[in-house]
Amino acid sequence: MEKKKKSSLKLSLWLIILLLIPVFLGGCGGKKEVEELAFIIGIGVDVGSEEGSYLVTMQMAKPPVGSESGGGEVENFTVSVEVERLSLLTEKVIEAFNKTPFTGTVRVIILGEELAQQGINEVLDYFQRFYQYRRTIFMLLAKGNAKDIMENKLRSSELPSLSMIDILEGQMEFNTIPVTRLGHYLTILGRVSQCPLIPIVEVIKPGQKEIEYSAEKGYEQLIGDSGIFHEGKLVDTLNDIETKGYLWLNDEVSGRYILIESDKFRVVARVTSSKTKYKVKEMEEGMGITFRIKTQAFLSEVVEKGEGKGIKGIKEWEDFVKEVEILLREAIQKECEEAVEKSKDIEMDFIGIGRKIEMKNPKYWKEIKDTWPEELVDFPVEYDIHIDINQTGLSRSGPGSFNK
Repeated sequence: MEKKKKSSLKLSLWLIILLLIPVFLGGCGGKKEVEELAFIIGIGVDVGSEEGSYLVTMQMAKPPVGSESGGGEVENFTVSVEVERLSLLTEKVIEAFNKTPFTGTVRVIILGEELAQQGINEVLDYFQRFYQYRRTIFMLLAKGNAKDIMENKLRSSELPSLSMIDILEGQMEFNTIPVTRLGHYLTILGRVSQCPLIPIVEVIKPGQKEIEYSAEKGYEQLIGDSGIFHEGKLVDTLNDIETKGYLWLNDEVSGRYILIESDKFRVVARVTSSKTKYKVKEMEEGMGITFRIKTQAFLSEVVEKGEGKGIKGIKEWEDFVKEVEILLREAIQKECEEAVEKSKDIEMDFIGIGRKIEMKNPKYWKEIKDTWPEELVDFPVEYDIHIDINQTGLSRSGPGSFNK
C-alpha cells in the first residue's frame, strides 16, 4: 500500500513538472514581425568617405503595395549607409529606416574596385563570422563602385541583384565565368599555393563590348572578366579568353558554345560535356604537368563560305567532322595557353598548379614550395585534348543547311 502511494506521488510530481514546462519556455521571445524586417538579397561594399569607413549598399525585395502574398513581382528598395565598422550596420539601418535587416536571404555580395585594391579580408571576415551570412553567397567584383552596379536601372526592370544571381546560376549549364562563393573564396585564400578569382560585373552602355541596344529604358550589365586576388588584394585581371582557359584547366566546363572558322566554313559547336584531369610527371625539361581534356560536342550551326559545293557523301562528311575536331581542339588549347601564359607573366598561380602538384606529388612539392610561384615561370605545361563530335544537331533539308 505504501509503495502504491509513493508511485502515485511520483506520477503526480511528473505531471506537475510537465504542466509547468511551457510556462518557462520562451519560444516566441524576441520575435520580429515580417513588416519589421528588411529582407536583403544583395549587398555592395565600397570605400567610405572617411578613412577606414565603408559605404554599404543593400538591395531589398519589397512586395508592391496591395499585392497578394505569393506574388512573383517585387519593387526595388535600395539604400546606402556609411558605417565606421561593418558590425554597426544593423544598428545604423534601424536608426535610419526603422527596419531590422535580415541578412539570411543575402545571395550576392558585390565588392567595389577601390576597396578590392585596398584589401577585402577585413570585410570578408565580417561576413564569415556573422552567422546569418551563408558560405554559399555569390561574390562579384564591381568595375568601379558597387553602389553604381546596385543602383543601375536595367532595361528588363529586374533588380540588379536578382539579374546577377540569374546569370551566375545559369553557369550551371553554360560555363563562361568562374562562380565564386564566399566559402570557396575563403578556402582558396587559405592555400599558400593559389590565388583566388572573383568574376567582374560592369554596366554596359550601347556599343561597348560589341553589344548594341537602345538605352531608352535602362542599361545592361555584364559579367565576363575576372579579378585576381593575392593576400586579399586585387592585383590583376583576366580577360575573357584567359578566364575561359582557367575554366578548362580546372574542370569547370560542362557546357559552352565555341565559334571556329576555316577558309571554307564557319561552325558553332556546342560543348555538351567535358572532363579535365591532370598528371604531374617527369618531362624532358624536368618535372611538369599535363592537362588531359576530354570533350563531347555537337555542331549547332555550319555556314559555308563563298561558292562552295557543300558536302556530298559520307566520306566527305567524315573528313569535315575530323577537320572540325582539330579546329575545336586548337581553340580550346589556345584558351588554356593564354591562361597559363598570363599566370607565368605575373607570377601568380590562380590556376592552382601548385596545389595540383601538392596533391599528386607531395614529395616534389616540398622541394619547390618555398620558391613557388617563382618556379611557375619555367614549369613545363602540356595539353592532351580529345574531341568527340557525336551528333550534328543540323537539319539536312532547311534553307540554311550546309548539306545541299
